[in-house]
Amino acid sequence: MAGKEEKEYICAYKYCLHHGDRVKDSESVVINRKHYHWDCAGMKQEITDCVNTYMSYIEDKTKYPIAYRAINTMVFKNRVPIEYIRKNIESSKLYYSQKPVQVLYGIRKLFYEQEFKV
Repeated sequence: MAGKEEKEYICAYKYCLHHGDRVKDSESVVINRKHYHWDCAGMKQEITDCVNTYMSYIEDKTKYPIAYRAINTMVFKNRVPIEYIRKNIESSKLYYSQKPVQVLYGIRKLFYEQEFKV
């Protein structure tokens, strides 16, 4: 009898850090019956924490999907570090309580100005 092969899953994270590589059952992290690579699950949780921190400072809770998309775009497309985003959200508490969700893109501009000083 041949040994059982370990079951493999496709990572459920939209922005998989492994570019579609399958994850073994023993190495996967299961969240809501979906399988993730351990670092993909960590990144997903960090971004969710960032969005939840931002949402705790504004009153209009219907902006959650927009905030989530904005932070995902900054992290994956614009390559802004998640720690930088979290630090700026926490340090700008008063500013964010009075502005709409679009001010999140101001973080990207701040990062580029500090990173690539002219």
